[in-house]
Amino acid sequence: MQVSRLNHFFGKIGQAQIRFRWAILAVFTIITLICCMGLTQFSFSLGDEGWFGGSDEITINKKKYEDVFGNLNGIGVLVIKQGDGDLFSEDMLKVIDRLGNRLRDEIPFADRLTSIIEVDIPVGNEEGFEVKKPFKDGIPSDSAELAKARALVMRGSEQTNALINSLVSDNGKESWIFLSLLPFEGKTLDEQFNGDKDEVTLAIGYKLMEIIESEEFQSEGYKLYGSGVPYEDAKEERYDVPEYGKCVMLGFVVMLIFLALFLRNIFGVIVPAFATLGAIASVLGAMSFFGVKADSTLISLPIVLGMALAVGYSVHYINMFKLFFRRTGKRKESVVMCVEECGWSVLFTVITTMASFVSFLFVDMKPLSWMGKTAALIVFAIYIYVSVLIPILLSFGKDSAPDTANEMGATKLDMHFSRWAGFVQKKRWPIIITSILVLAAFIPGIFKITARVDYDAVSGEKMPYVQKQKEMLAAKLGNRYSYSVMIQFDEEGAFKDPQNMNALLDFEKFLGTLSLTKWSGGKARVSSVTSILKEMNSALNEGKEEFYKVPEDEYVLAQLMELSSIEMREDFNDFMDEEFKITTVNVDMSRYATEEARDNVAAIQTKLSELFPKAHSSLLGDMIQYAEMSNRTVFGGIKSIGFSIIIIAIMLIAAFASIRTGLISMIPNIAPVILVGGVMGYMDYALDFGTVTVMPMILGIAVDDTIHLTTHLKMGLEKYGTYSIAMESCFREIGKSMFLTTLILCAMFTVYLFSPMRFLFIVGVLVIFGLAGALLADYTISPALLNVVKPFGKEKQTSLRIPEEQSNS
Repeated sequence: MQVSRLNHFFGKIGQAQIRFRWAILAVFTIITLICCMGLTQFSFSLGDEGWFGGSDEITINKKKYEDVFGNLNGIGVLVIKQGDGDLFSEDMLKVIDRLGNRLRDEIPFADRLTSIIEVDIPVGNEEGFEVKKPFKDGIPSDSAELAKARALVMRGSEQTNALINSLVSDNGKESWIFLSLLPFEGKTLDEQFNGDKDEVTLAIGYKLMEIIESEEFQSEGYKLYGSGVPYEDAKEERYDVPEYGKCVMLGFVVMLIFLALFLRNIFGVIVPAFATLGAIASVLGAMSFFGVKADSTLISLPIVLGMALAVGYSVHYINMFKLFFRRTGKRKESVVMCVEECGWSVLFTVITTMASFVSFLFVDMKPLSWMGKTAALIVFAIYIYVSVLIPILLSFGKDSAPDTANEMGATKLDMHFSRWAGFVQKKRWPIIITSILVLAAFIPGIFKITARVDYDAVSGEKMPYVQKQKEMLAAKLGNRYSYSVMIQFDEEGAFKDPQNMNALLDFEKFLGTLSLTKWSGGKARVSSVTSILKEMNSALNEGKEEFYKVPEDEYVLAQLMELSSIEMREDFNDFMDEEFKITTVNVDMSRYATEEARDNVAAIQTKLSELFPKAHSSLLGDMIQYAEMSNRTVFGGIKSIGFSIIIIAIMLIAAFASIRTGLISMIPNIAPVILVGGVMGYMDYALDFGTVTVMPMILGIAVDDTIHLTTHLKMGLEKYGTYSIAMESCFREIGKSMFLTTLILCAMFTVYLFSPMRFLFIVGVLVIFGLAGALLADYTISPALLNVVKPFGKEKQTSLRIPEEQSNS
């Protein structure tokens, strides 16, 4: 299809825009206002809990767990004594008691509190055993009574006391306070939180922050560290979300500054700014109307992308209008010519850019799907606002005299780009060879890319909460990550069978050997029902340490489990269901490492199949979620970039009705993807939920200039007949716009370089590098290849030539 026919069609659209401009402006105003009303319902989806959909296996397994054992997520506070002494002084015990009481009284959906104050300890006596609380009668002032209580809690060693180096450190200077949570359901959820479980999570997290940061618990004698999913989500909203907002605001300011600097026209600043705000607000507002929550981590990317593309489209339209206005002096005629010239090329860039982001809908993770959908909608909205509003608003105003000094309306900078096109055509082979060598040097780096998806590593050490997290992890009892393994038999009483119980013991020992399992002192942080059974068995045998084990006799084991389920009911029910056929094992992790986590998960699944061939097993919690997120990020990223390349190549081939032209047009778009991939590998910039979006984003933005270049070359060839003249005309008309657009885009993403968040910094580096590489490819290898291949057929002689002219300043 000839480009001139398409341009004629868009010329008619331009005429209609001017004819009905007041009606169109009224409709746009009404639609924008209606959509923006939805912003009153705008909210964020926080944390990694929302990464998996309701039909996802991880979500299903979590629901199964919570049906049996209650809420998977609880909260905790690690108390660490500073200086001399330990936590068993009167003052420190009162701190722990007050802190526990406030958690229980003030935290929504609070369930059961566990601390060295609130702990059940089975102790043998003459009648058999009894369950004691060390501070049942309150916290004593007498040193002897304090010592007695301490001795009860710290009896035996870490090998014969489940509390030591689990609830309390062996030196008595560290201890956890745990609060389990009730399921988020019922009247309280509906009345206080409008049925929104995310709001409950945030409320719990903020309340925990409020308590541990209150004046009551500020002291040089101890430190408090919060933990749990609600606490992490609240930290994310407190620290991360404002950082994303700051990046968006700074990017918008930079956009305005550069628009003003390069377009030197108040109109060129106000209209793109209004189009950007209107389009983005309309999309987010409309999505909020339908109850779609924005992902807090990725929110800035589609917004900054929208601003970037608004700049690009606006610069193309405004510069093209100015070019024709200098020639004709007639405003409305210049608007029609501008729409005619830019309409098809801009629309095609919009379609290809949207295609690159639609690819994320095929990634099986909600935030990336949300980002892809939102980015595609924002791209489309930006196009509608810019392509409709800018021509209409440009049509208002007076005509002026044509610029007779330069018939073609070219500036000095335009003429420099025209001469550059001539230089590239003369040096085409050295440019092609150099480009191939450079790209070849970056390809090995692509194979060095790894994945890293845990929030602490992605956020980076400059974020204040990450530093505090590192302090806590350095403690003997400190841990940030954990996971659970749920094992379920079909038959009732399955775990009363010594064979299954021995398999559970073997499984616990195996978990202790894994590289990511946390060790405190000489104890692996693995907890299960076996600890309760060992404590009870020892208590029933006069507290003798040799009986701190699970009995092997089937009858004795069955009786012990029945007794434990009654006397230690709350603790027992944390690990075993009432029918003795479902159990869970909890494991604390020392750290998170992507490759090790995947290996650990694979090893666990293999061991479960070996030890429990007749049982159904599920892995839940941080390690399995992050390992799965890592896998999906890697494979989702590959699928996304692969889909983007294929669909854009097909569209380019269809648009130019030529396989050769379409594939040649893909080269400058693939080049920046290779460059970005190489940089990621060589610089150890891992794939995460931010960087995985960069390559499709670069591809989507880079294709804009390539399409403008190729389309204008074809138009020039139809007009002038030769590739050399057509290329010089093409660079004279759009070379400056390509440069200015890329410069402004890079400047906007530069704001990410000043963010303390590591992944935003890396996204900024990669986007800037990719955009610069894409522009360089369009200035070098694209014209060189087009000149060599001549994809639009043979040259023909015409009477038209570019006039020798004196350019404007």
